[in-house]
Amino acid sequence: MVIVGIQNVNDMAIKRSDELKWQAESDARTMAQYQEIMADKARMGRAIKAAQKEANNLEKRASAMKAAAGTKTKRK
Repeated sequence: MVIVGIQNVNDMAIKRSDELKWQAESDARTMAQYQEIMADKARMGRAIKAAQKEANNLEKRASAMKAAAGTKTKRK
């Protein structure tokens, strides 16, 4: 049986509260960046191209991993 003191419980609650505050602040920054990107057509276009390139690279990596694991993959 683990006995957690009141101070430890309070510390955990404060830590969780701090984590939630940090997460909310981070999410707010992310949302602001999204708005900036969406308002700039050229920037959005570059982001889309970069996302497509990354997706293609991940698909190639997944195919290689599946081949290494001895499974068959669908080739394009």
